[in-house]
Parts: sequence; structure tokens; C-alpha cells
Amino acid sequence: MSRDRKRISLSWPAKILLGINLLVIFALLLSYFAPVVNPVKWSIPSLLGLFYPIIFIINLLFLLWWIIRLKWLFLLPLLSIIVGWGIHSHHFAFGAQQGPGPGRSGIKVVSYNVQNFDVRNWRIGEDAATRDSIINVLAEIDAGVVCLQEFFHGEQYYFPTIGPFKESLNTPNLHTDMIFSPRSEKHFGLATFTKFPIVNKRFIHFPEAISNSGIFTDILVFEDTIRVFNIHLESIKFSDSDHQLVANFMEPGKIPEASSTKVIFYKIRNAFKKRSAQAKTIHGYITASPYPVILCGDFNDTPSSFTYNTVKDNLLDAFLESGLGIGNTYAGGIPFLRIDYILHSDTFNSYDYQRHQVKFSDHYPISAFVEIE
Repeated sequence: MSRDRKRISLSWPAKILLGINLLVIFALLLSYFAPVVNPVKWSIPSLLGLFYPIIFIINLLFLLWWIIRLKWLFLLPLLSIIVGWGIHSHHFAFGAQQGPGPGRSGIKVVSYNVQNFDVRNWRIGEDAATRDSIINVLAEIDAGVVCLQEFFHGEQYYFPTIGPFKESLNTPNLHTDMIFSPRSEKHFGLATFTKFPIVNKRFIHFPEAISNSGIFTDILVFEDTIRVFNIHLESIKFSDSDHQLVANFMEPGKIPEASSTKVIFYKIRNAFKKRSAQAKTIHGYITASPYPVILCGDFNDTPSSFTYNTVKDNLLDAFLESGLGIGNTYAGGIPFLRIDYILHSDTFNSYDYQRHQVKFSDHYPISAFVEIE
């Protein structure tokens, strides 16, 4: 009996590690509820879902640690991972579909949050540098449909973008939804450029939203009409100091002030709630569409979210169809975040999903071919 007790006893460091692992497991299990629990009712799962990739990786490291130490405790993180298999499958892709079906072709689609061409850091004489770099990247990608969020356009003598984009991308057809500066020479919003004829345009405006909205554009492709959604859902609206505070969370030994942390969590929770309502609005437009759908956009939320689960519903995710790895699209200070998407109706297939590794914004551009019969 005494030998058995000795064999399963843990040292104090191991007990501390076990305690931390149990907290991580609890956080991971709660994050599994994020896709189905409306954050208006309970926001904790949504918050944990936002950090799901980090929580998952920490739990995975614990699993490996207990295996190396030959402790039966590896069963605890292993079981918590197995329970959430359906959630994990939304985050990791294995590059399955890499080409069109026999006798079929696809149109290339791009989604990119261009961060207003770095408007806050403009310098005299360098105003067009970021704009021109983005134009060059998109021209090289050469897509038939280009959906841009946080698009900026200035009047002819201020900072024009629409003309240069149309010309350089060979996309003469355009649908925009803009808000205007007081003197109306600055325009901020969404822009969908396409090589294909546009037959219908509509706006999707959200109550109480200032800079977030959606549009859908019906385009004629190979004698078929398809509906392209371009959406930008509620931003957390972090200030520069907020971004620095979040970055400090990632650094050991730096403890942020409680008051500042409270502000951060309030902003995140408020954004969750607004996005949940916006996601339901978008879902309504998708289900009412008489045409097959391609949806591009910046959701400002991860695959472990009520927002993603609501908008996606029966649509397919191009990243899961033919992407590879985690596929993070946010280029800011929080790692592993996939918040930009190309979704499409299940009547289509998609292939050759790519995340383009350029940093002219706090997002990466993504592209995929969507197979049109």
C-alpha cells in the first residue's frame, strides 16, 4: 500500500503545475461554449474563445509535459482536447482542395482590411507609399473580385484611391459604402472592385454603428448571377495605449493596472455584444439571397465565436477547404488570430486558399479561387 502511495504522489512543483493545468483546462472547456452562447447573455465564453488558440497551445504543452514525465495526468489535457474536437476543426486546416474539378474553373477572390492605408501615420511626400504598395500586391494577386474593408478615398487633389485601384487592378466595376468627413473630401468604408458586370447593389447598415457596415453586390459571372457580400463587423476600437496594454499581457513580469484592464475588458465585451446582433443581421440577408453567395470580410472575431458560427451557418470556409495550418490573418500584437474570412455557399467549391505575407496593414490579405460551374 505504501509503495502505491509513493508511486502516485506528486512533488510540490508538480502539484503547482497540475493546478495551473486544471485552470487552463477549465478555461478551454468554457471557450467551447463561445460559438453557441450569445455574448449578450454571457460574455465569458466569448472572451475565452478570443484567446482560444493560446489556451489550446498551453494545454497541448501540458499534455506533452505529462507524457514526457510519464505521468498518467496527461489524460486530463488529452480528454479536454478530445471533447472540443469540433471546435479545433474550425481553427486548423490541412490543405485538402488544391485545384478545380474536371472541366471547371474558378474566380479568384480577395479579402483585405487595408487599415485606411495607414492614415494615422501619413507623412508629407509619403502619402501614397502604403496605398501604392497595396495596389502592387493586389495587382500581382490579380483577382476577379476584390473586397476591401477600412477603405479610404480622398478627393482628386487630396488622396485619390478609387481611380488608381480600378486602373491598376483592371477592375472597372465598383460598389462602395462610405462615411464622409465634415468637409466631404475624405471617405471611409467598404469597397468591392470586380472585373465582372454588376447587376445590383445594396447596403447593410447596423444600428448605432459608425464605421462598421456591410454591402452585397450581385455580379454576373459566366452567365450566372452570384451575390458577393463584403462586411466589416464591430471593431473593439482599441487606442494605441490599449494595444500596448494588450501587448504587455503577453510579456512575463508586466502586471497592468486594474483600472486599465477593466477598460480593456469593457471594450471587448461591448464589441462582442454588438457583433452578435450584426452577425444575425448578416445571416438574415444570406438566407434571403436568391443567388449563391460568396462572403468576404473582417469579422473582428475568431472561429471560436458566436459571430463566426452565426454568419457561417451552412456556408463553407475557404480556409478550411484548402488552407494550411492556423491561418492567422491579424498582423497586430495578438498572435494566432484568424478574423478575416472568405466563405461561400455549398454549391461552390473553393481551392488554393492563400494568406499573403505582406504587412502594409494590421491584417494580411487572403485569397481563394471559388469554383463556378
